This record gives sequence, C-alpha cells and structure tokens, in this order.
Amino acid sequence: MLLSVIKRYGATLLGGLIIAGFVVASVFTIGGATVGELVETGARARGTEFARLLLGPGGHVDAFLTGIARTPDAETSIRKIAGLAGIESFAVFDRKGQEVYRSRSDRYDWLLRDRPGGISSGDRLSQTTLTKPGAWSIVQDDRTTNPSFLTPLIRDGRTIGYVSVVADMIAQRYAFKATLARASVSLLLILFMATGLPLLLYLRRKRKIAEAADRIDFLANYDSLTNLLNRKRMQEETDRVLATVRATRERMGYLYVDLDELSEINDRLGQNSGDELLTVVAARLAAVVDPSDLIGRIGADDFAVLRRRITSIEDIAALAKRIFDAVCEPVELAGEIVKPRVSIGCAMVPEDGRTHSELVKHAEIAHLHHKTDKSRNLVFFEPAMDEAMHHRRYVEALVRAAVENESFELFYQPIVDGDGSRLLGFEALLRLRDENGEYISPSIFVPIAEARGYIKAIGTWVIREATRQIAQWPEDLFVSVNLSAVQFGDGDLVRIVETALGEANISGNRLEIEVVESLLLDRSEDILAQLRELRTLGISIDMDDFGTGYSSLGYLWRFPFDKLKIDQSFMVALENGEPNVSRLLETIVSMAHHLKMKVTTEGVETEAQVALMKSLGCDQLQGYFFGRPMPADQVAAEILTRFRHNTVIDEPEPRQRPLRQGA
Repeated sequence: MLLSVIKRYGATLLGGLIIAGFVVASVFTIGGATVGELVETGARARGTEFARLLLGPGGHVDAFLTGIARTPDAETSIRKIAGLAGIESFAVFDRKGQEVYRSRSDRYDWLLRDRPGGISSGDRLSQTTLTKPGAWSIVQDDRTTNPSFLTPLIRDGRTIGYVSVVADMIAQRYAFKATLARASVSLLLILFMATGLPLLLYLRRKRKIAEAADRIDFLANYDSLTNLLNRKRMQEETDRVLATVRATRERMGYLYVDLDELSEINDRLGQNSGDELLTVVAARLAAVVDPSDLIGRIGADDFAVLRRRITSIEDIAALAKRIFDAVCEPVELAGEIVKPRVSIGCAMVPEDGRTHSELVKHAEIAHLHHKTDKSRNLVFFEPAMDEAMHHRRYVEALVRAAVENESFELFYQPIVDGDGSRLLGFEALLRLRDENGEYISPSIFVPIAEARGYIKAIGTWVIREATRQIAQWPEDLFVSVNLSAVQFGDGDLVRIVETALGEANISGNRLEIEVVESLLLDRSEDILAQLRELRTLGISIDMDDFGTGYSSLGYLWRFPFDKLKIDQSFMVALENGEPNVSRLLETIVSMAHHLKMKVTTEGVETEAQVALMKSLGCDQLQGYFFGRPMPADQVAAEILTRFRHNTVIDEPEPRQRPLRQGA
C-alpha cells in the first residue's frame, strides 16, 4: 500500500517537500540575517551613545587619552555608565591608533577581570581604519558572541581618538531569536493552512480520481465478480497472442467451459448463491491453468481458457480432466451441498481458427455436443458440427418466435378402450413448422427449448390450448398432456392448471397429466406434493413410458398413480419376436390392476397386438392402428365421426410412434 502511494504520488510529494524545505530554509536564513542586523543596530546604538558620553563634560575622554588627571572616581563612573548602557567592555585608542586604555582583558579574561585602572594590551588600529575620513562606525558580529563596535572620537571636527565597545547583546540576541522562532512557526503554520491544506485536499481528490480511473480500467478489462478477464479483454489478449502464431507455429487450445444448471441454482437458492458458485468455480479454474495461459469469463455461466504451448491433444485432455476434478468438487451453498457440473468444448489453434471470434464460435459448438454426451471430459470441434450448429440456431429462432407468437400446434392421437371399439380421449402432442411449412421433429426442437429455458412457457400454452380444445368435443372424452420437470420448479403448476380448467369451463376429470419416472428422482417430495394437489382437482395422474429407464416400484406405492402407460418399445419388441415380451406385458397389467391402476399400451399398430393386449385385460390402447396424431380440425372430421359408428380404420403399415412434448 505504502509503495503504491509512493509510486503514484512520489513526484508530487517530492515537489511538496522541496518547496516546504525551501520555505523553511528561507525563513531561517532571512530570520538569521534579521537577528544579525538587529544585534548590529543595537550594538551600534550603544557604542555611539557611549562615545557621546565620553566626549561629554563628564566623560573624561582626555584623561583616558593622556592618562593625566584620571581619578579612580572618574573611571568608576565611566564603568558604571558602560554597565548601565549594556557595554561589556571598552577600549580607548589615541588618534594614532595606539590602545591607551582597556577596561578588561578579553584575551586573559580568566586572569584580569575588570582590573581597576584598566590595562593596555598594546594593540593598534590598522592604517586603513585610521585613514577613514569623517564620522564612521564599524560593527563586527560573528553571530554567536557579543558584537564589537569601533568609532572615532571627534571634537570640533577633529579626530582626537577612537573608542572600541563590546556590547553585551547575548540576552537580546536570544530574545530576538526566540521572537523570530515564534514568528517563523506562526508563519509556517499560516503557510501550511494557506497552501498545505489545499495541497492535501488536492492530493486526496487526485487519489480519488486515480482510484476511480483504476476502477473504470478494471471494469473495462476484468469481470467484477470473478476478477477474471472479461469477454472484451479476453478477445484482445487472445488475438494478441494469436498474432504471433504464424511466426512461432505454436499450438494452442481454446476451451469453452460452461457451468451447467446455473439458472436452476439461482432459482432454487437465490442469486447470491449463484454468484458465490461462480466465484468458487472461477478460483478453481484459475488454480489449474498455467500462469502463461489466458482465462476469462465470457458469459453469464461461461468461461474460456486459452491453453498455450501444447505438444499434443493429450495435453488438452489432461487439462480438461483437471478442470473436471477441481470444479466438480461439492460446494455448500445456502446450507445445501451442490456438486457443480461443466460442459467443455475445445477448438484447436491453428486448425480450427486463427482469431478469437472463430475459436469461441467453434469451441462453443463443441461444448453443446458435450452437453448431450458426458462420456468424455470434453468434445473437440469438428467441421461437421458447424453445419449442425447453424441448423440448431435456425430451430432455436423458430422456437423463440413460436413462443412469442404462440404459433405452436397441437396434434391429437386417439386413445381407445381395450377392445378398440370406443373412443376415450386423446393425447396432445406438440408440433412446430419451419418456414417451408414442414414439421420439425420434437426430438430436435424440444431439447433446444429446454436448453434455452422456453419449456415452461411452452408447457403452460399446451395445458391451456389442450383444455380449450377438449371443451369443444364430447363431454365423455379426456385429453392427456405431458409435463416436464421444469414446470414443477416454481411451484405454480397447480394454479396454472386450475386457471386453464376455469377458462375452458371443464372439470378436472377431462384432463390427464403424464409424467415420467425420471421426474421424481430430483426433489421427489416436492413434485409428489404438487401431483397430489392436482389429483384433488379430479385430474388423472399417469406414469408414462413405464418399463423403460428406472422402472422403480417404489414410486408406485409412494404415489398412487391412476394409470400406467406401457412404453411403445414393448410393441416393437413383440413385433420383432423377442422372447418373454408377452409375459412381461402380462405381469405389468396384472401388477397395475392389483394396485388399482388402469393400463394404457402405446405404439399399438397391428391387429395381433390389439388381440394380445385385449386378452391380457389392458384397459386402453393407443397407436397408429387407431389413428395417427392429427390437427384438431381433422380429429373432428375423421376420428369423432368414425368412432361415433364404432369402426376402426384399416391396419396401416407399422411406423414408429412420434415423440411427444418433453419426450
């Protein structure tokens, strides 16, 4: 801190010290000269007055010059006058400059101190002094001892001798210096108040401006939350490094690291917990990369690492493993243990790009592939992925427009009773057209909608549209819709369903909700509680795709589902002649009936399949044999009319059942 202050304000502080030193030195120099002049003036005044007294009627100057008629009383009187006048000692010289009287010995002060009758040391004045014309005086002051004063004794215009006086100015000199010191201190204080305080205020303002400039510079180049390079600075630094690639032929890897499910953590634990997780992940990333590598935060939950000086692909793979091991360590957030997950894509330099824009684009594409395939620690970019990404973005734009404009469509596939003679209801299936009017497979657009956070809005629209449509058909028919785990996340699903039922003016028994087993794996108690509330509205709760995935019987007794839907894969296996399929089907139907649940078999496409499921006591059937998914207007024109007469369409060629919303 101190070094930083000295570095930043060193020149200013040095200049201030120089000025202050100059002022102090000037004050003392001028003050010293002033004291000297005051002392000299005082000595001159005392010497001049003493010379006047000597020349006066009672001064006895002639007696001192000639030594004749000099009485002890006269000498004593002169000595008293000198003492009263503040004169320490004096000497008288004749007009030839020869000393004739000295009141005391300065040379032998310890031996001859104010000797009565005085002494004569034999000193002489210089010829230069003797030739000075007129009245004059000389003061000699070494600024430490008492000053001496020399002046001619002039009577009637004629020099009759000279007098030298040593004035006692020690006390006055000390008084002058003390007075000057007080004045100097006062002056310095005034100067400090007049200039020092403004200087301090200036320095304080300058420091704040410098701190603000540093903060602005930091925010312009670094992420304020993680202290990593921001996207702009990361791009600049990456392009600067890449500019040398052609000359150095250095191989590098650009890693796009995405923190999975951050939005869910923000929603569940709060924004502060999400920020804390980002800080932890950033620190862990910074700890595993080399000092020569570049690392930055380039998105809300996205980080980038430019790995330098690699010798092989294995170097990147090893770094990705270290990132996984470090980042995926559990973290406690808001009292809950969270295990972070990341998706990593890598673009190589120079193969996959020579600019930051190219590298981040290709690495991002690769990381999206890693999101769907976590069998490896990362996915390397391949040129074929670029075309797939263009199509993904195209579909994403279609999904976004469909959400904003509510331009999705619902197709309806009939569900009939166990012998296929009576129509019971429909399953609503989501459809999306492209710009050419062709339908896009749900297996393509539904995962994109889930990844981009559109699935709740889509699910809400499906519930509202399906209930609106079933209200226009006979009252004994129901409609079934599939729910995604995201729709349970905010805890407002029951309200959304109640609103839809109220707007359609139908009872809850005309709506069935299908969920898959995987939905109950996370926060199962919360989801089961919402399912129970839905059930109180008269809505049938169905377990979809039973027989695939986990197929845990624990969920069947923890929550009493109203219906099991046997996955269509059993019909495919049956058609392929795989052994024991019919026995498994019989077991599932029997178990469901013992648990007081109905059973619906999906994917029924042949008359033999209908006969088998009828013999096993299956309650409901669904598949191409009874009708393909179709728009609502076609349902009214074909399905409702046909089943009104209890007929079934001709057996079609077997086809795979279309995927539903959320499947």
